[in-house]
Amino acid sequence: MIKFSTMNDFDERQRKRRKYERDQENLQLIAQEKERVIKKVWLNFSLLSLLGWILYGTMVNSLKAEYIHFIVIMTLSVQILLFIAAVLKRNKLRK
Repeated sequence: MIKFSTMNDFDERQRKRRKYERDQENLQLIAQEKERVIKKVWLNFSLLSLLGWILYGTMVNSLKAEYIHFIVIMTLSVQILLFIAAVLKRNKLRK
């Protein structure tokens, strides 16, 4: 009878260990997916910023000198807003 109880205890410990390992693997997969999404957020920010500055470069040549400062301010404002949106999205995903 004692051996049977010991086997059940051993089986129960093994089952708990396997469940714990599965849970750890699932948490690791979730963390990896979040990191991929965060990298994608930063990539999108970088590409949109680059697009904004390319548009700025093409618009500056076609505008009068008095509008160039306005376009610089608008481009910087858009980049700041994109950065804030990327940081907020990243913080939301980190939770």
